[in-house]
Amino acid sequence: MTFAPAARLAGIEKSVIRQIYDRAPGDAINLGLGEPDFPTPTVIREEAIQFIRKEKIRYTPNAGLLELRRAIAGYYGDETKYENVCVTNGSQEALFVALMALINPGDEVLLPDPGFLAYPTLVRMAGGKPVFYQLPAPKNFEFDPQDFQRQVNANTRAVIITSPSNPTGRVLKPGDLQIIANALLNSEVVVIADEIYRELYFDERPASIADFYPRTIIISGLSKSHAMTGWRLGWIYGDPEIIRHLIVLHQYATTCASAVSQRAALAAFTDAGRAAPENFRAELRARRDFLIEQIDSQLAEFKLNRIAPDGAFYLMLEVSPFGKSFEVAERLLQYKVITIPGAAFGKEAEGYLRLSFATDFETIRAGVQRIKQGLNNIRKL
Repeated sequence: MTFAPAARLAGIEKSVIRQIYDRAPGDAINLGLGEPDFPTPTVIREEAIQFIRKEKIRYTPNAGLLELRRAIAGYYGDETKYENVCVTNGSQEALFVALMALINPGDEVLLPDPGFLAYPTLVRMAGGKPVFYQLPAPKNFEFDPQDFQRQVNANTRAVIITSPSNPTGRVLKPGDLQIIANALLNSEVVVIADEIYRELYFDERPASIADFYPRTIIISGLSKSHAMTGWRLGWIYGDPEIIRHLIVLHQYATTCASAVSQRAALAAFTDAGRAAPENFRAELRARRDFLIEQIDSQLAEFKLNRIAPDGAFYLMLEVSPFGKSFEVAERLLQYKVITIPGAAFGKEAEGYLRLSFATDFETIRAGVQRIKQGLNNIRKL
């Protein structure tokens, strides 16, 4: 039997990351990992256990538990603004809900290049047109104000920004955010700020576009900052008039986020829970520095450019002398190491691999060693 999916799914397949994982040998070293390998903090796990033992697990309000909405609002400065919050099943659902609620057919959405590979797919599903602003590789993936300003026009409905970035780990500076705000001044454009990695930084905490541009909705959650990827706990924060409409769509998409995950998430906002990101940052900084050291020593003969990240847990490694990034990533699978081709994230990242250092030191060392073996053999072909 043949089946034709809805037009909104035309040309949409599993992500490149999932395709790479599907083809990887079972014993491959994983430097493509998009999640921290830390255990979820004990205080959060214990809260979930106690809730399961003592309480009936029921639906929560569509927008989330009031106590959790207050805690999230307090994280942004004022717990009385809980109507600014909708709790979602991870930040991915938050992105989906935001775009489906905001975008009409033909609307343009400005996206970073390179950027998270789900952005253009979600925009197309919503009927919008992805338009890209460059974070140029020759400038180490920093913001290009002139290019951004060129992309803004009367058809622009929304802008997505990510800081720290997936895939580059680069952070937008306050001056960059002010330029974005100025370019959108007096418009009806909504900025969608993906801040899922904001608490994972190595120097100063990244600034938020919400402090520069009021028509901003923030997408975030606990997946990265508290090692809760499998708990699927995210949120949307912004103007309550916008949030009101997003809650309606969220209701019909999924009713509510997991009651257990919501209750456990309350512990993330206690003193013990707030300590977790600080501990994660210290460990990730050490892993970042170790990965750089391994690249600079083991891969020195290749003279490859690598871009040190400001946050998150990704590093971009140039491999253009060895071919297209997809080809290099595929060939490295033969040497049992998973890397993610930069082209999956946009044209600007072609010629690079995204390496994750969200893993232990020995795995990082062995992974770089296998990359060296693979590049040596590719060079001989």
